[in-house]
Amino acid sequence: MLSGLIPAFIVLLSLFIPVGIVWAVRYRERQRKRSPLSQHLLRSPGESLRSELDDRMWDLAAYLMALPLIPLMFYAMHLRRALDTGGVLKLSGLLVVVGLMVFGFVSFQTIKTIRKVWKLRLGYEAELAMGQELDQLMRQGAVVFHDVPAAGFNIDHVLVAPNGVFAIETKGRSKPNRNRGTEDAKVVYDGSCLNFPGWIETKPLEQARRQAVWLSKWLTSAVGEAVTVRPVLALPGWFVERKSRSDVLLISGREAPSILKAKQEALSESMIKRIEHQLEQRCRDVEPSMYRKREQIAS
Repeated sequence: MLSGLIPAFIVLLSLFIPVGIVWAVRYRERQRKRSPLSQHLLRSPGESLRSELDDRMWDLAAYLMALPLIPLMFYAMHLRRALDTGGVLKLSGLLVVVGLMVFGFVSFQTIKTIRKVWKLRLGYEAELAMGQELDQLMRQGAVVFHDVPAAGFNIDHVLVAPNGVFAIETKGRSKPNRNRGTEDAKVVYDGSCLNFPGWIETKPLEQARRQAVWLSKWLTSAVGEAVTVRPVLALPGWFVERKSRSDVLLISGREAPSILKAKQEALSESMIKRIEHQLEQRCRDVEPSMYRKREQIAS
């Protein structure tokens, strides 16, 4: 019985050898070298999505490595069983069923992971694009923070300017390809819902409002004075047609400068500095990849 599992062990070992090599090289480099960076970094646009995307890519790599090895593993077990029974190549029904079940499960997980990676990639690129547009506003005196950690969620971007504080939620949405020109790239906003070409959404608006409320409460507590936060929803790449006014400011990616013209609670320079300090403390938590916590001996 155990001898029949030897081929399976060999195949599994060949699967884990590349992973072990990567881990060993990385461990050795970390033992010999250390990062020149002495403090944590600020969060970049889409930091949370990038981290999750990296994890999913490792999962996908593992599934893609396992898929071609599964049939080989079960075939090797079959050949070993045949040798143990005198060389008779008679298929085992149980072995075939188990092999198909394992292969089907891994195939399902592979497809599921590919779809998740596609969705994460779209969201990450949308946040990155919006972050680059918002960063341009720093030339006009605004302060921008990305992927701000909150209570169990993240606020994609926070903009602090003389005309107020804005919590910006970014959504990446694919456009339908129906050869209708700008009609396939236009979202109509009536103040209560988003009318995309073929579907309607309201949850992004509700999410933007919740995040603005949380940020307002947190900043008020942090700086000791009332801070009003305006919710903003950004749809990079879309043309926005507004039918009505709303508490949620809806913009496309290229309309980022319009935030600085929005009417909001004016902030003094000292208040901007206080808010900026609190946000920086919250967002400077990205550990450099080569950072090592234990003390190093200077070389």
